Amino acid sequence: MSKPGAIFCLSYVEIQNRVMVRFFFVFLWLTTAPFARAQSVFPEKVVPYDPALMASRWMFDANTYLFVGQDRFYTLAAGYAYGLSNERHLFSLQVPFIHTIINADFGGFENTTGIGDIQFAYWWVPFKSTQQQGVERVSVVAALSAPTGNPTAGRGVGTWLFKPGMVLTVPLTPGVMFYPEARFQFSAGSINSLGGNDGLPDPEDTDEENRLQLVSVQLPVIMELPEARAWLGIDAPFQYSLSESTYFLYLKLFFGWMATERSSLSLAATKFVAGQPRLNVAVQIRYSIFLR
Repeated sequence: MSKPGAIFCLSYVEIQNRVMVRFFFVFLWLTTAPFARAQSVFPEKVVPYDPALMASRWMFDANTYLFVGQDRFYTLAAGYAYGLSNERHLFSLQVPFIHTIINADFGGFENTTGIGDIQFAYWWVPFKSTQQQGVERVSVVAALSAPTGNPTAGRGVGTWLFKPGMVLTVPLTPGVMFYPEARFQFSAGSINSLGGNDGLPDPEDTDEENRLQLVSVQLPVIMELPEARAWLGIDAPFQYSLSESTYFLYLKLFFGWMATERSSLSLAATKFVAGQPRLNVAVQIRYSIFLR
C-alpha cells in the first residue's frame, strides 16, 4: 500500500526521466530545424510568440488554474500594450477578473467573482544586435501588480508585488528560437501566498504570512511551422521560494497560430512535475490583436 501523499513524490530516477524527455523534444526540434525556412512567415515587427514582444497590441486571456486540493481559479483578463516605434520601450496594463471555487469553509467566500490584482509592466531593450548569431536582443522588464483583488476571497495577494527580470532572444537555427528568462519576485509587505504560483493567491491558506521572495527561471524553445503559420513550444519553468526554502518545477507546452495578418490565437498548458505540490495544472488561451 502506498504511503499517504506518495502520488506527489518523485524519485530521482523519475525526475531524471522527465528531464530526458524534455531534452529529447529539444533535440528533435534542433535536428529538424534546418528544414524550416530562414525567412519568418510572421508580419514584420510582429513575432507573436516572443515573450518580450515590443509591438503595440490588445490581449485577451482566459485562464484556468487547478490546485492540488481541488481548489480552482478561472480568470478572464483584458490587456493593452503600447510599444514605441523604435522597438526599445513598451508599457502594458492588464486587468483580470477572477472566479474562485475553494474546497473549504471560507465564510461565504468559497464561490465568488470579482476583480483581481491589476498588472503593470515596463519593457526596455538596452541591447539589440544585427548579427546572425549569438544573442540577438536583451530585454529588461519592471513589472508589478497592485493589490486591487480581495485577498480574503482568494482574488488577490494583499500587497504590492514586484517582478523585475530579463529575457534574452537567441536564434538557434532558422525557425527555432530560444528565450531564456530570469525574474525575481518580491512583495512590499506580508502576502497570503509564498508559493510558486507567479503571484497567485494561495487558495489553501489566505492568511498573510511573510514577504514573498521568489526566483523564477524559464527556458522556452519555440519552433515555427511555416506552412501552417503557427508555432510550437516547450518549457520547463522552475521557481524557488526563498521564503519557504522550497522549489516548484513544471512542464509547459504551447501552440499558437496566426488567425489573420494582425491577430493570433495561442494555447499554453502547464503541469506540475516536482517540488512542493500546490498549483497542479494551468491552461491559458490568449487572443492578441496587433496594432502596428
